[in-house]
Amino acid sequence: KEGFSFSAFLFSGLWFLYHKMWREFLVLGLINFILISLDDGLILKFDKIFLEFALALIVGLNANYWLCDYLKKKNYEFIGLVFGDNHVSAKLRFIKNLEADCDLNASEFDDAILNPKLYRKMMKLQKPKSYFA
Repeated sequence: KEGFSFSAFLFSGLWFLYHKMWREFLVLGLINFILISLDDGLILKFDKIFLEFALALIVGLNANYWLCDYLKKKNYEFIGLVFGDNHVSAKLRFIKNLEADCDLNASEFDDAILNPKLYRKMMKLQKPKSYFA
């Protein structure tokens, strides 16, 4: 998903924990600890609130990008972008494109959707398509 993440904006620490992004969670916790421990004599209470809001806004704007980067480090493969009016139409369009790209019968395709690891194995076992006859 691209764009602003309202769930990361509202629940930034919990969002990182949910996605098992431990390092990012610790960095966010450290930044929050520093903001909380700022002496009231050095910074106004309004400024603290503004800084907390700015941090939450930065997390909401960048959370989906950070998640993609994290998944790439975990050896996930970027296949492509799929557009849709909502997440359901985007998922249906993705499945339709996937079905058109592979040479599986209906039963094998259903199994591949339910078990992506099996799909990867099946695609590796297939002969590469030759463009020269």
